[in-house]
Amino acid sequence: MVCRKCGKKIRDKARYCPYCRAEISEFAEKFNETEDLFVVKEPTMKEITHINLKPLRREIPVVSIISLIITILIIAVLVIIAYCIPNYIVPAIRYKNAETLYSNGDYNSAEDIFSQLGDYSRSENYVIRCRYKTAIEMMDKELYPEAADAFTSLDGYADSDDLARECMLRIAESYADDGSFDAAMSVYAAAGRSELAEKTALRKAEALAEEGNYFAAARTAEKFCSKKTVSEYIYLGASKAMSEGSYKVAADNFYRLGNYKDSAQLADSCTYDFYSSEYKNNGASEETVRGFYFLGDFNDAKDLFIQNSYKYGEKCFENGDFASAAAMFRNSGSYKDSAAKVYSSRYELGRSLEETDPASARSVFAMLGNYSDSIKRKENISGSSWYADGSVASKNYYTTVFRKNDTLILYCTAGTDSPSPAVTMVITFTDSSGASVSADCENIRNSSSFSGSFPLAGASAGKASLTVSLKESGEVLRTFEVTIAE
Repeated sequence: MVCRKCGKKIRDKARYCPYCRAEISEFAEKFNETEDLFVVKEPTMKEITHINLKPLRREIPVVSIISLIITILIIAVLVIIAYCIPNYIVPAIRYKNAETLYSNGDYNSAEDIFSQLGDYSRSENYVIRCRYKTAIEMMDKELYPEAADAFTSLDGYADSDDLARECMLRIAESYADDGSFDAAMSVYAAAGRSELAEKTALRKAEALAEEGNYFAAARTAEKFCSKKTVSEYIYLGASKAMSEGSYKVAADNFYRLGNYKDSAQLADSCTYDFYSSEYKNNGASEETVRGFYFLGDFNDAKDLFIQNSYKYGEKCFENGDFASAAAMFRNSGSYKDSAAKVYSSRYELGRSLEETDPASARSVFAMLGNYSDSIKRKENISGSSWYADGSVASKNYYTTVFRKNDTLILYCTAGTDSPSPAVTMVITFTDSSGASVSADCENIRNSSSFSGSFPLAGASAGKASLTVSLKESGEVLRTFEVTIAE
């Protein structure tokens, strides 16, 4: 091979000329300088016209269709993936995680996930199981109130009701041990263990009785214990009150017991002692009169009733309460000058009513007959347009009918000989057509007066009737007829 620079002959595979140090190209002997491998000849127009363009036009639609199909498939796959991930894949993963948490004993966390999964793979069953397990953990940790609530909320799942009752019993035991007997009794009762509630009530009652609080012990025993147990505590309390001189408290409680042991006799004895003490210390009163009256023949209660009535009648007369004075003197019967004092009391009552209630005053004077100037005073009232249409007397109880203009007025006395609790009297006016009108007279006691008035403008003429009855029982005490003119 010859070096192209110096022209000297060199070996065929030499890279450099050993003489001139020129770089030898491996292609120097193979190509001419004008025939470069990388030079592309420009084609002539004739050659270009022979190119067939039809195959190129056919390839463009095929590529586009394939690309479109591929795009649609990709989108479809993405949509399917987008739907499946939240609706199937994620719930499945979360469900599996929740099962793992449940298996590991993390019931609260598991319940949270199962609750969020709704009805996926019946997750609601797992929710109940988680709550049940959580309640058992609470019970094991002696968190009985929380556990009882949790078991109760499960609505009978498995043995949750039995476990709820068991928790309640543990709570009640704790209350009882701490001395909170009322709370313990309530919880025992709620748990359906009445025998334990009774046992606890007895514990508290016995503790109260040891302190002398027998009535409090009775109130405690009333809730769950037998009637006999309650009665015994009341009896002990009444006996203690009697020994301490609290006769009224003792009497009230012995009366509550009825025929238990000697309660009836002790009740009368305490009542007698109480009213005797009241009479001795404070004098006669309506209370002492009534007390001795109800004692009847016990000891000298009847004599004390008469004495107290007379003494209290004098007090009422001095205070201007003539109606009560008359009633008290009537109670005294023939004691001292009681009869005369009855008349004087009624006379003064009539005088006190002449200006304010002439109808009542006239009735009082009518009852007094010829006493003092009662007839004259009655006539004076009648001359002032008040007059009597009629009167009925029965056992000294008077009912007088008055008419003033177009009003019918009925005046009555209560009609009882002895002290009595306050009652309500009903006066009923019935005309000839059967139409009736009633008036209530409240707080009526023995020998007190009461009245009622009825308009006659709408009443039918002819025979009419008036009745007086007790409202509480409906018993008719008096009935009589009057005539309504045209």
